[in-house]
Amino acid sequence: MEPKSIIVIVLVAAIATLIPRFLPYFSKSANNLPYFIKSKLELLPVAALGALIFPYAILDFHTIWYAGLCGVIASFILGYLKRSMIVSILASIVVTYLFLVI
Repeated sequence: MEPKSIIVIVLVAAIATLIPRFLPYFSKSANNLPYFIKSKLELLPVAALGALIFPYAILDFHTIWYAGLCGVIASFILGYLKRSMIVSILASIVVTYLFLVI
């Protein structure tokens, strides 16, 4: 892929996630949204980021493809247990590094 096409893909993904996040700020009825919809709108940037990063976490390590997958799983588990984002990211880096070194 060309660097320009990658930049275009990232910008389109950023705009696609920003639109639903900024719409409530410009709408007077944003406070009247049901809790279910509000909670799903909060997850939208995380879902988009995961869709962008997940394939590269597996495909980046050709011979040890499971290293990136184990890092993603560690991050998912800690995120599911409501740990902070920094802890999840650091755990993912450490687990991936350990699988690459061992």
